[in-house]
Amino acid sequence: MQTIPLKHLMVGAALVATSALGVGCGDDDGGGSGGTSGSGGMGAMDGGGTGGDSGTGGDTDAMVAGTGGSSGTGGTGGGEPCDPSVKEVDVEDDITTDTTWDCGTYLLKQIVYVTDGATLTIEPGVQVLGDYTIVPDISALIVARGSKLEAEGTEEEPIVFSSSAPVGSRAPAQWGGVVLLGSARINTGGCIGGDENNGCAGGFLQNNIEGLAPSDPNAAYGGTDDAHDCGTIRYARIEFAGFELAAGKELNGLTLGACGSNTTLSHIQVHRGSDDGIEFFGGTASMDHVVLSANSDDSLDWDLGWTGDVQFLVVHQATNDGDKGFEADNNTDVEDATPRSNPTIFNATMIGNPTKTGMLLREGTQGTLRNFLVQDFSIGVDLAAAQVNLATEWPTNLSIEDSCFHNVAEIGDSDPIVAPATTDDDMGFNETAAITDAARGNVTNVNPMLGSVSIEGPNYVPASTMLGGKATPPAGMDTTATYCGAFAQGGTDWTAGWTSFLAD
Repeated sequence: MQTIPLKHLMVGAALVATSALGVGCGDDDGGGSGGTSGSGGMGAMDGGGTGGDSGTGGDTDAMVAGTGGSSGTGGTGGGEPCDPSVKEVDVEDDITTDTTWDCGTYLLKQIVYVTDGATLTIEPGVQVLGDYTIVPDISALIVARGSKLEAEGTEEEPIVFSSSAPVGSRAPAQWGGVVLLGSARINTGGCIGGDENNGCAGGFLQNNIEGLAPSDPNAAYGGTDDAHDCGTIRYARIEFAGFELAAGKELNGLTLGACGSNTTLSHIQVHRGSDDGIEFFGGTASMDHVVLSANSDDSLDWDLGWTGDVQFLVVHQATNDGDKGFEADNNTDVEDATPRSNPTIFNATMIGNPTKTGMLLREGTQGTLRNFLVQDFSIGVDLAAAQVNLATEWPTNLSIEDSCFHNVAEIGDSDPIVAPATTDDDMGFNETAAITDAARGNVTNVNPMLGSVSIEGPNYVPASTMLGGKATPPAGMDTTATYCGAFAQGGTDWTAGWTSFLAD
């Protein structure tokens, strides 16, 4: 494996020198001595500061001490932003020891695994590019169970995972994407170390992430540690991913298998992927400030017992692409398998394709969905189940409340029956009646007046003053966000500066 040097990025700070104390004390023979000069502050990278002024002398006839010198001024701090063109590194081997990718561009020449308990650290401003020229092979970054990815960008210097094709020639499916695998619980798979005839008592369920070989040990996920830490992704973009490994088996932009609650996912954009934007396979990982834009399949997908929290989420479909905004499941075979999918999601803005469905909630998923803004879909919400009784689940275990719908042709799926076939997939549950029940606090006729719904130049901040007064998010979230959608009326656009909506 190529050794990659570590560049220490120093952050500027001004260190203020302590004022020197005057030492002279007046007596009959004369005044005290003046205070000494203040020391100069030390600036980071750009040099030290200036020295302080000299102190004043004491009175010659009275016992008056001299004053100390003033503090020095700290130097100007801060290093230069990362320029990813400073170097290019071909990554052709798995990462098996702790490694840092410092400022530069890293070209994935294959599926690169982080294994053997190693941590891959990626510094702000770095570009990680999947080599699109190696088709029919694939490039991707997969962090195996027990290893970590620490990818912390900043608003000014996001980390970018993208295709190596030049800007203007990029397209979905030119590389695989990012996969994090962990040791939290899932609700299906092979029983490891337990009693298969007794719910795998004493052991745990393990699965292999879809798209990779079932025999590949680095594709395994699942365990018993719901607090497992898969690492950190913060201020990062994942673009033009979703390579199809086999028929119907693509990697998503970001795939999370059994990642636990100590995983940090914040300020992430997944843009123009060929499959789902983000998919959770079980686990307890949470996320905030997420943009899923112009992805070709579902924007957010979950199943196998995911129970994380989400706040401040944007789903934005292209007008001629995409499938569901949400495709949410628990377990196809055993709909009430435990742990049960049951996320808590507050403050989502969902802008749809007018031929598509906003949320498909099926196969036993539960969930607490609050303060949504849903617009421009054909169908707002479709609930489906073959085993669990939705009339019992709603609204105790699954509900959508305090949300706003605009320009949605049907609030709920009407499930028309067309003989001899039937599309009634919810045992007669009436989604529209459930959503519009006054007790749920939803409204269906408020125009949020978003700044722009252009997929290449959006402005998600609403001008309408009619979106407030909604549910208070729970402790651990921003409890001031009592409004429909991911942005306050006339408020701050938290996507500014680190996202990109380029078409290619």
